[in-house]
Amino acid sequence: MCELLVGNLESGDRLEALIFSAIYLKWINTGQIPCFEDGGHPRPNRHAEISRLIFRELERIYCMKDTSLQEVLSIRKIHPCLPSFKAEFTASVPLTRIRDVAHWGDIPHDLKLQIKHTIQNKLHRNAGPEDLVATEAMLARITRNPEEYSEAFVEQFKIIHHELKDFSMLGNLTEQLESIKESFDDRSLSALTLFLECKERLDNLEESKDALDKSIDLLLKTAQSLNTLREVIVKGLESSLRNDVPDAAIAMRQKWRLCEIGLEDYSFLLLSRFLNALEVVGGAQQLKENAESKNVSSWNGPLGSLFVGIRQLGLSGWKPEECTAIGNELLAWKEKGLSEKEGSEDGKAVWALRLKATLDRSRRLTEEYSEALPQMFPQKVEMLGKALGIPENSVRTYNEAEIRAGYCYFSGLKTLYASFKSCLKHTWVSRLGRSCSRSCSWNPNPGYVIIQYMSSPTVDRWAVVKQILCYLKGAPGDEVTAAGNNIKGVVLLQELPHLSHLGVRAGQEKVIFVTCEDDDKIADIQKLNGKCVRHNTTSNFPVKDL
Repeated sequence: MCELLVGNLESGDRLEALIFSAIYLKWINTGQIPCFEDGGHPRPNRHAEISRLIFRELERIYCMKDTSLQEVLSIRKIHPCLPSFKAEFTASVPLTRIRDVAHWGDIPHDLKLQIKHTIQNKLHRNAGPEDLVATEAMLARITRNPEEYSEAFVEQFKIIHHELKDFSMLGNLTEQLESIKESFDDRSLSALTLFLECKERLDNLEESKDALDKSIDLLLKTAQSLNTLREVIVKGLESSLRNDVPDAAIAMRQKWRLCEIGLEDYSFLLLSRFLNALEVVGGAQQLKENAESKNVSSWNGPLGSLFVGIRQLGLSGWKPEECTAIGNELLAWKEKGLSEKEGSEDGKAVWALRLKATLDRSRRLTEEYSEALPQMFPQKVEMLGKALGIPENSVRTYNEAEIRAGYCYFSGLKTLYASFKSCLKHTWVSRLGRSCSRSCSWNPNPGYVIIQYMSSPTVDRWAVVKQILCYLKGAPGDEVTAAGNNIKGVVLLQELPHLSHLGVRAGQEKVIFVTCEDDDKIADIQKLNGKCVRHNTTSNFPVKDL
């Protein structure tokens, strides 16, 4: 694995090498690819040394200016699968406590043999994740009856279990953060302390109706403190590793990196819990009622959670400039609030339109991120799984669980967007209606046609087949349609400026052209791919019949 990564990271196959490595290491970690003895005697320090080499290469690539977003995502998948390379694991004879325990004087002979053959020999000849599983099973056995084995023996075995967890980097988030506390300065330490305090209060909060309002405030405060702490850690990881950096510093950087990734995962959990709590206290309906009465203070919490979610994407390396711009917009609209009048316009309408534009921008960003992994991994997962003889259900599990693990978070963001949009819709639709009545340029190109329906990611990839009606996921608006005779209609699944180049050209070429942002309608549209349909469009009802 080390040779694969180091040998390919400078070539054009760098992304492919990273993706295949992420898949392979995940299967190693989950036991889908077991580690067997091969007659050699590579102690765990060999695994630690290889891990250190891989980590250095990954960090070097991570900090390069030409690293693609897809490569960053792949690297972040690999990091949690690497074992620790702290000094105690790179020593010439690491993890020797298991040898002492296997020869403990006051335990039965058969237990000594079982520890020696199932854990000690395997660990010292070809360590793997299954050793931690075997140790957990043994620990459960010797602690089942508290008086059966001596307290000293049980305590030593618990230490062995902790060492193996440490070697496999499987401590929980609090344990990981506590392990890097000594490397923090005063400012960083205050951020860490605040987050750990909020997390502890949240973990101990009783689930009751009285505690619901407190939990919403605490969830938001915890998310904000997490945001601050992760910013501190990411800042500390910005500089690349020097060639002469000490091994102890590299080992500490690995801890920092895993803490940063762990905070990202925990932020997804916090946002999901926040959305659930928001629904319990009224959700979208409550926000809508407050907006109608021009009381928008209740929107501060949801907008604050959206700011945290967008910021987390930026800290993960996904379009950080765009994330910063969206975050600044959210903070600006939150600070500005709602006015009775803005110039000659109704303040609530302007507030709603302004907020809707930022929400649309946020949604496009998160959808791009959530679609990136399915485009990168599934085909290679199937290819590698077939080559290694991985069972089909395990391949399916990787695609469904690993790749889509973050979808609950993004579906949560989409739920938040839907709540916002349903609250704002009555305001901005009426506003658009007044604008449209003053500008004939906005009227969609009406028409009626019975044709084949096809999808296309962008305008530039329209297929030259029969007469078709295209639905497009996105279009910047400056495309040259050149539709010819085959394109008879376009349904664009996003907003577009009324006088965009695409809209004007579609009108010139007598092509039916409408936009649609309704999620339910979009879901119905996507079911029609490849079918013959009748599309009836009028200026008053853009998608009247489909």
